[in-house]
Parts: sequence; structure tokens; C-alpha cells
Amino acid sequence: MAAATVAGVIVAALFGISGFVVGLVGLNHANKAKEAAAGANFIAKDANSIAKGANTLSTEANTIAREANDIARAGEVRATEQHDVTWDCDWKAPGMYAVRNEGKQSAYKVWIQITVGNEIEEASLEVIEGGQTVLLEMPKSKLIWEAEHRDEEERRRPKPRSTGLLGAIDIRNLSVPAFNYHYVRDRVLWRTELGTPREHDKGYPIGTVGP
Repeated sequence: MAAATVAGVIVAALFGISGFVVGLVGLNHANKAKEAAAGANFIAKDANSIAKGANTLSTEANTIAREANDIARAGEVRATEQHDVTWDCDWKAPGMYAVRNEGKQSAYKVWIQITVGNEIEEASLEVIEGGQTVLLEMPKSKLIWEAEHRDEEERRRPKPRSTGLLGAIDIRNLSVPAFNYHYVRDRVLWRTELGTPREHDKGYPIGTVGP
């Protein structure tokens, strides 16, 4: 009877130990499964982040492509744009220089620079319509023109000379006129209606300081 009881206790103990071992093994597997699930979630989050980044890059690439196409189309339109603007630049009066748009269309964002010798005058206008004239005052050039004009009048004035018995008579001055040449440069920068930049730049080594 006592032996049977001992045997039962031993068997129960063995079953208990086996259950404990099985529980430990199960707990270990459960922890590994939990770790694996956490790793899978982390990988899934990274995959989502990468996917979002890829979508953002794709959107940016599409935007850049559209902008490039727009720029290309704008360049084609500007290259074939009809723009009738030409410039006539000359003296209107002593000390007054005229810049005229001889074309039929308007010039926008216009910058004018006129150089006569050492004198430089500039003007900026938002728009110059076709047929419109802009006048620039050149005070230094006017003074030079007046001095040259006085010298020329003096040269042309007859000089009295003595001819003996006939007395003094006026004899016309036959000297050669002075060659008063001055460097003149016309610069005009402007934009077309579509914003295309244009330039007019002409220099005259033997220009004058008046009409």
C-alpha cells in the first residue's frame, strides 16, 4: 500500500516537471513569436514610410516634368513671337536727344542709355508705345554745340582787309570748316509682350552734338 502511494507521488512529480518544462518551452516560443511580430510591424512601418517617400518623389518628379514642359512651350512661343519694335535715335534740337519707337507694337520695361562723348544720360520707362518718342536732355552736349556754333559763325564772318587806295574791304573767309566729331552711342534694352529680352546697341565714332 505504501509502495503504491510512493509510486503515485513519483509519477505525479514527473508529470508536474514535464508540465513545467512544456510551459517554459511554450513561454520561450511565445516570446520569440512576439519579437517576430514586433519586427514584422517595424518592417511594415518602414515599408509604409518608403512607399510614402516614393509617392512624394513621384509627385515632385511629375511637377518638375510639367514645369519643364511649360518652359519648353514658352520658349517655343517666344522664339516664334512677332515683335515689331525698331528704334530711331537722333538729335531733336541742341541738347535734346530723341529716342522713338518706329514699330507698331509696344516695348516693355524699357531702359535707355545715350552716350555723347563723356556725357551719359539714362531713362527707364514701363512701356513705350509704337510711334512714341522719348526726349532726353543733354546739357553738356548743348554747351559744346553752342561753342562750336559760335566758332563756326566767327570763321564765316568776312574779315576786313586793307587794299591800299581803295581802302578796307571785307573779304570772305575761305578757311576749311572745323571737323568737330564726337562719339555717340545709343543703347535700348526692353522686353516684348511675352517677356523676351531685346537690345538695340549702336555706336557712331563720328557723331555730332546737335542736329
